[in-house]
Amino acid sequence: MCGIAGYVTADPRLVNEHDLLAMSHALRHRGPDDDGLMVDEGVGLAHRRLAILDPTPAGHQPMAGPEGTWVTYNGEIYNFHELAAGLRNLGVQTRTRCDTEALLLMLHRYGLDALSDFNGMFAFGHWDPRTQTMTLARDRLGVKPLYYYADSRCLVFASELKALERWRRCPREIDPQAVDLYLSYEHVPAPWTMLRGVRKLEPGSWLRWRRGHVTSGRWWSLEFSQTDTRRSLDDWAEECRHHLLRATRLRLVSDVPLGVLLSGGVDSSAVAAAMAELGAPTRAFSISFSGQRDYDEIEYARQVATRIGASHRVQQLEPRAETCLQVLENALDEPLGDVSLVPTYLVSSLARSEVAVVLSGDGGDEAFAGYDWYRASQVADSYQRLPGTVRHAIDRALGLVPPRPEKKGLVNKMKRFAQGACDDPALEHLRWQIFLDQVTKQKLYSGMMAELSEREPAAQMGRDLLRRASGGHPLSRRQWVDFRLYLPDDILAKVDRASMAVSLETRGPFLDYELVEFAARMPPQLKMGFGGRKVVLRRAIADMVPREAVERPKQGFSMPMKHWLRDDLVPLARELLLTGSSAEWFSRPYCSQLLEEHISGRRNHAHILWNLMVLQWWRSRRDHENAERQVPGGARPESALPTAPLS
Repeated sequence: MCGIAGYVTADPRLVNEHDLLAMSHALRHRGPDDDGLMVDEGVGLAHRRLAILDPTPAGHQPMAGPEGTWVTYNGEIYNFHELAAGLRNLGVQTRTRCDTEALLLMLHRYGLDALSDFNGMFAFGHWDPRTQTMTLARDRLGVKPLYYYADSRCLVFASELKALERWRRCPREIDPQAVDLYLSYEHVPAPWTMLRGVRKLEPGSWLRWRRGHVTSGRWWSLEFSQTDTRRSLDDWAEECRHHLLRATRLRLVSDVPLGVLLSGGVDSSAVAAAMAELGAPTRAFSISFSGQRDYDEIEYARQVATRIGASHRVQQLEPRAETCLQVLENALDEPLGDVSLVPTYLVSSLARSEVAVVLSGDGGDEAFAGYDWYRASQVADSYQRLPGTVRHAIDRALGLVPPRPEKKGLVNKMKRFAQGACDDPALEHLRWQIFLDQVTKQKLYSGMMAELSEREPAAQMGRDLLRRASGGHPLSRRQWVDFRLYLPDDILAKVDRASMAVSLETRGPFLDYELVEFAARMPPQLKMGFGGRKVVLRRAIADMVPREAVERPKQGFSMPMKHWLRDDLVPLARELLLTGSSAEWFSRPYCSQLLEEHISGRRNHAHILWNLMVLQWWRSRRDHENAERQVPGGARPESALPTAPLS
């Protein structure tokens, strides 16, 4: 696991070694164990290494290959031993025990066709001087990030946006449409970034720059195919268990200690149990929420840890402004409004005190249809058939009921369902993933954002994705969209930023492409039917984890942000939303109204308030860093960032 950066250009005045060093320095948290540069005429590669496999100098990057080729690579190829053995059978000699060399030799021999042989998570830049070609590629599901700028004069890339911004000529203009997409979805979907002209390489995609010409394509896409419905539930469960154990075994290959992030939910419990089943000494790490039982799954996590004989460390998460500020400062590359970034960062920090690698349950909800919005979409199909007058009366009545303090509960679920069910039915389950409706935008947006108040880029993008979705069954179509949107740009972005901020590698068995393709072949009713959700997965692990952890309803890994924004975080919210630059883009009176309605308990505006706070923090830090770069002699200007603790 590492940080990478690089460039290729026909004009060294545009980008050079000075820029490369600056980008590499910005990625030092991703790879504290080693760093390296390769610089030649018009081309440069940089690497920051977190040594997991073959931690000797033999694994140093950028790595040179045959005929002058080079690679800088971030990730893990779990089947590299098999690939290396296949190469040796063909007479290709290897010098190391690391996956980087296997990747490099495979690319040299097979080109982009080699990508289909890689089982792992990766993003890389590969330079071939014979054709003067720089190739970028990203893994199937988008576990590892890659940002880039490309035109006819140069290609510049890095693992993080803030690293790319260290390039002196990086575009600085913020893209209003990206801001709107972020506030709608709580993340910036690929290929957009917050900067106009800078892009994220999409999952399962490649890009090539060759003498000023840019080409790109997709090398993998998930397909939901019709399958044999005559197989028994036990047959499917047995195969599911096989794939889970195989995927977990692959991810146990390491030359440093491993652990597991254990939330107490079905997916992380399944991974922890699979590790124990394979005989791996297991260290489990969990977060507990002080005084918030609705959010706390710690008792289930303890049951699982006890059952599998794991050592178990737990950290209590207190509602403190300085905790959120610490996370924003260390883990915020570009705005990401998912509140679970905070506990993910803290549990990653806890784990890093003992291990360098952890396994997690990320991807299980996408593969086995565990989210509430899949069920909500089914119910909405029937709800829409009610007369409009009846639906209007229900919506009005629910609007008069104040939100309940618990995390979910019947009232809160009904209010959220009714809110989404009123939106365009063509959005299907995305209605419950969009948190900024047209009415709110018209009241909120001002300045450069005002012209977007009448447009719907988030809804249009969602409708376009659903039209392109493969698979005839509605559930399959919705899962396909989440694999393309929510999983890579929210869940995996959150985990990458939180864990790599503390130099921790995170591996997800449920992100194994063979397991994902297996789940895509399953009949939809075995994922979500009358027997509940994740039917096959629950049956597959029934004898591996405590019954309570398998049978209980989904809770979700989140945090009590709505409560914190009525108490400890109010001063921070006022500082970020009601002072400084917020008025340039947003109506300050309306921000004040949202905040006061939330504090009073009349409404729950936690999503939009936290999204705006994260955005304003990102803007403040970016403005501060840009000003700092422009100060003659490198003197530090007085900070305009919020400080903690706040009174």
